[in-house]
Amino acid sequence: MSFTVNALCRGTGKGYISICADTDPGKLRAEAVKDDGTVFPCPIYRFGFPGEDPTASRQWGETAGDRQYSFVLVVPLFEGIDLTIRLASRESGETLATIPFGHVATRIRSRLTYRLRPETAASMRDIDQRRLSGGTYVYITGIYPVEEHEVSCRFTVRYPVLQDSEAKALCKIAVYDGSATPIQVTPCILEDSVITDPHDAHQRIRQIVAAIRLSDTPRTLCICATPEHGNGNFTCIPASSFSGFFTGALDLTKHVFNDEGYSVWFEQHRATFADIDNQRRICATWDNTPLISIVTVVYNTPVPYLHALIDSLKAQSYAHFEVVFVNVSNDDGTVERELESINDKRFRIVHAENKSIADNTNAGIVQTKGDYIAFVDHDDVIEPDTLYQYMCVLRDHPHSDVLYCDEDLMDESGHYWKPIFKPAFNPDLLNVNNYITHMLMVSRHVLEQVELSPSDVAGAQDYDLTMKCAEQAREIHNVSKMLYHWRMHRNSTSTNPDSKPYAQEAGRIALTRHYERIGVDATVHDSELPFRYRTEYHWNQPSKVSIVIPTKDHVDVLSKCLERVLHATNYPNFDVTLVENNSEDPRTFEYYRDIEQDDARVHVVTWKGTGFNYSAICNYGASQCDGELILFLNNDTEAINEDWLASMVGFFARPEVGVVGAKLLFHDDLVQHGGIWASMDHCGYFGELLSYKDGGYMETMRYPWDCAAVTGACQMIRRSLFTKIGGLDEQLAVVLNDVDLCLKARQEGYLVVFNPQAKLYHNEHTSRGRDEQDVHKELRAINEQARFYAKWDSSLHRGEFINPNLNQYDGHFKLRW
Repeated sequence: MSFTVNALCRGTGKGYISICADTDPGKLRAEAVKDDGTVFPCPIYRFGFPGEDPTASRQWGETAGDRQYSFVLVVPLFEGIDLTIRLASRESGETLATIPFGHVATRIRSRLTYRLRPETAASMRDIDQRRLSGGTYVYITGIYPVEEHEVSCRFTVRYPVLQDSEAKALCKIAVYDGSATPIQVTPCILEDSVITDPHDAHQRIRQIVAAIRLSDTPRTLCICATPEHGNGNFTCIPASSFSGFFTGALDLTKHVFNDEGYSVWFEQHRATFADIDNQRRICATWDNTPLISIVTVVYNTPVPYLHALIDSLKAQSYAHFEVVFVNVSNDDGTVERELESINDKRFRIVHAENKSIADNTNAGIVQTKGDYIAFVDHDDVIEPDTLYQYMCVLRDHPHSDVLYCDEDLMDESGHYWKPIFKPAFNPDLLNVNNYITHMLMVSRHVLEQVELSPSDVAGAQDYDLTMKCAEQAREIHNVSKMLYHWRMHRNSTSTNPDSKPYAQEAGRIALTRHYERIGVDATVHDSELPFRYRTEYHWNQPSKVSIVIPTKDHVDVLSKCLERVLHATNYPNFDVTLVENNSEDPRTFEYYRDIEQDDARVHVVTWKGTGFNYSAICNYGASQCDGELILFLNNDTEAINEDWLASMVGFFARPEVGVVGAKLLFHDDLVQHGGIWASMDHCGYFGELLSYKDGGYMETMRYPWDCAAVTGACQMIRRSLFTKIGGLDEQLAVVLNDVDLCLKARQEGYLVVFNPQAKLYHNEHTSRGRDEQDVHKELRAINEQARFYAKWDSSLHRGEFINPNLNQYDGHFKLRW
């Protein structure tokens, strides 16, 4: 072989060598060899394109000249490591040429190439990022935090599949650090499927999505993939790129509570002096202006805080209000003098003996005259348009009995941060903690139907009153505006929740009594976080659950699923219906026979249809079993905790619960499914790619809450409800049928609960691959999506589960600018 190195340059993690040769590069194999004999694949890329006009080819970098061929070798870059490039015959393996690739020498030559031959450098660098088809391609998709000081590095390997045997053939994956030393890790395969080549619908590509767990210390990383029947390739990133991927993952999953830009957003969205003037003119035109009573218990409040509260109340653009200050201070009279100095007839002072905060609040409530009663803490402040915004909601929804707003924290420097943008009324979220908190306002209509809070719930009297009023309320609404500022200071529970330990027990008592009032047998437990509770529901007789699993071949996958269901599940009353769907592998039917003989809880039924229609298969399976509760479960799931099924069943002790879903994880312990959000023209998963340990926004990845839908990969529903709403829509054969089922359930007035205490691994796309990556499946998916959104778009209400101040198309609760 005769060759000439025409040019050399270095890129991000990769080096590029331009070569002119008299040998067809298609007959060559290139590899980089370290001095210890470690070998790294080096892909070869031709300049130009087959049969192209020579003039046009030169535009791509073709410089063969007298030699017949020109091409580029791509080489991994390590930290201070010298390599030798070996060109060998693909057929015989004979070495035809070697090229030294020294660390220092290549740096010098690369700089000269960029300076003296910039067009040549541009044609070489990243050629592997431009010529993706036809060969093996490896790329990193993200580096995500999983454990403390540990990340999951995800990467994808793609290569052509020409024969069926290649679809499951061995693909060797090796990982190296910056010194080209092997890192002893075992890749976790997240997906392994054959997809349509995006350049040619008649060709196929094998796609392997994998992950490796590493320390979070930035490092040079090289991942090599060598298919058994194809050419190897690699991806290599320096430590700076490692950090960039990690930072990008943090930005992707960061929610609004931790958004440093919030203060800028708030400045743009709060009421200005001009806004307040306009609101006052609007209020003057209203013919119905209910009186709002604001109750505030004052106890030794620092005068600057009290003065700030009074100013924020006086500034209200809606003027028809009264303030009842319940003064229980025992100071030197400073608080009393400040209150007496208020020159406004709308402010009244009630003197009371300091008892519990519940008793003190009640003393204020009985003195109110308003049609609506609101509660503001003595050391907090509200926005000047707070009452106006509440009244606007009441004018649109006159039957509202409970209202609340968004809130943030204000530190002692006057900085606003850590905002909480709340969803619409969410019963299961309220059963975890008092997410409503500030500024609670209730109607006189509902207040007269409930008992005021007793002293033993002092510290959680607002939680107690909220639940009592919510039980009787005609309507409950979130005033989706940032109107309340919870002041942070040394004695504030916003700063130190342990400063009032009695409040923890008070909240547990209040929630326990809520269950007693609504007739639900449950025990409330403290949890790992303060002021958040876990509910253990009780059954006189455990309901029978029929687990319906659609399945076709993939016995290795199904057996893992059933092993966990049958032998690692502590719920006592369930059976399993396997719905056979056109399997072809003889081993599948052998497995069916064995599993039915081994375990009487399992029986196999055969769906007589053709093709794949998930809805029809599940409907058929549901008709072949008799459980009060039906659990649709994918065959590529694996239960993690033994109480997964029991924790799902528990919610059905409440008659208003219709559907319950589970928390699904990828095998690298990142969240796949944390409930589903549904907006016009799009649906997605909450919490996707968070660490399994991350509580997510408002701790919704750690505690139950109600959401739009839950995935059909693990979806439990009442049989009576399933029958009433007609089961799964068989016109939605594959996509969005699970969301459609949930929306139909909600249409009937039932709740859909995401339960993160039920945890399973899910190897999504293992069996069927991704619809969007197969041209034949993609068209069907598009048609089904169109049918779904035509049916539901008009009823998907913005802000119901994602506050309207947040992006309605992002499951990570980000600001909507």
